[in-house]
Amino acid sequence: MSIAVSVIVGPSRIHRLLLLGCALAQAGAALAVGLCAPARFPGAPWLALVLAGTAAVLVRAAARPPKTHRIDISGTGDLRLTVQQDVGLDGGDGVTGDGAAATQARLLPGSVAWPVLVVLHVGVPCAALPQVIPVWRDSVEPHAWRGLMVALGVIGRRAGSEAGA
Repeated sequence: MSIAVSVIVGPSRIHRLLLLGCALAQAGAALAVGLCAPARFPGAPWLALVLAGTAAVLVRAAARPPKTHRIDISGTGDLRLTVQQDVGLDGGDGVTGDGAAATQARLLPGSVAWPVLVVLHVGVPCAALPQVIPVWRDSVEPHAWRGLMVALGVIGRRAGSEAGA
């Protein structure tokens, strides 16, 4: 059975809205601690500063330019990952149109698939630490989402059966 699939993962509106919602909650907590009830919290100015700083970090994370990932899964279950700003057309040699090279990767334990979100833990040979790639349902095409879920399920079952043997 062939499970070959190629998925382009673009920016997710859900992810950005969640980041902005968390930033708004942190900013509201900073205002509540710093202005409304400073007597109830020991060290209120410092706590309000930490909360405001967290809100600023979340706003910056939501505002940064998104990266586009291309995930290619071959018929044998090999995983290739390309991270780039603009996706070009693949010429068949592993290098996309804008010069970003696809790297061979492997799916690590701890990857999860939910109906709305897939969190991939990917091991890349040139990286010291594994990469975590969130793939939201609204960041891929519907037919590609189904194909990706099936391919990841097959790879996960193969990895589980190899580990148990």
